[in-house]
Amino acid sequence: MIESVLNGDANATDISTGMTVQLNLTDPDSMTIDPRGNIVLDSQADGELVFIRHPFEEDQQVGRILITKSTGGATTLDDTTFAPKGNAFLLFSDVAGNTIYRLDGFEPGVAYSASDTEGFVGTLDLDNGVVTPIVAGLGSARGMLFVRPDSDDR
Repeated sequence: MIESVLNGDANATDISTGMTVQLNLTDPDSMTIDPRGNIVLDSQADGELVFIRHPFEEDQQVGRILITKSTGGATTLDDTTFAPKGNAFLLFSDVAGNTIYRLDGFEPGVAYSASDTEGFVGTLDLDNGVVTPIVAGLGSARGMLFVRPDSDDR
């Protein structure tokens, strides 16, 4: 069975303003789960993240946040992931550089995002959508994954 979770033109609450907006998803891309259990959809070319709380339930809620750089201006994200509790490191790829990198040192629950167009990995403020680079100078950052080396579920 296949069932729709979210239409590309659904209404959502803009997280920064609290206003109701109509989505216009043209490039729904990667998905993950945030620490609260929400589905987080990266609509890459639209420069936004969409959060779906209580999918398939009567009280399903949808939030949207537009992504901007800490230096100003909109940007796109290819992936977003959330730092887990405990010992972990982040793997991410630079497609243009044909390299996978490891990055250590994270605060649990913080969102980290990769910008393919800007070539950086950064922290993402989930209140206002501002992404602040922590690694820059990449060709096209993508494919993020936290790894917990002490975990039994590898």
